[in-house]
Amino acid sequence: MAVAQPPKMTVYCLVNLLDASQKLPFQLSGGMKQRAAIARALAADPKIILMDEPFGALDAFTRESMQLNLHDIWRKTNKSIFFITHDVEEALLLSTRIILMYANPGRIVEDIPNSFSAKLREITPSELRLSREFIEMREYLVRRIKESDVY
Repeated sequence: MAVAQPPKMTVYCLVNLLDASQKLPFQLSGGMKQRAAIARALAADPKIILMDEPFGALDAFTRESMQLNLHDIWRKTNKSIFFITHDVEEALLLSTRIILMYANPGRIVEDIPNSFSAKLREITPSELRLSREFIEMREYLVRRIKESDVY
């Protein structure tokens, strides 16, 4: 039995690429290429999407735009997203849980519930980053990472 696929136009709209749907890959900006990659993942209609440092090569403005776009996609699709990042602020902005890992040997050292991403409906990322709670959690995570002696 075939699994129903989301219509192409719906996927293009979700990633804000409807106007660029006829462009060739070399005509896309870095942010557009990342959105196209997300669209390809969504087109398969998976239960879980794995994203490994997807915004690492983007400039700061495009990166924040992509983070907000991904947050919006997550809210609209209710997909589980396993998002790997070394950017503490990105983890705080986008996740509902932060899994802190250490290397050599690879292991999970802490599983932290995170409510900051829910606040993006009410305030901007800039306002959130300036909140006392966000700064305290960021400092806590940085301190824990430094404890690993592999940073």
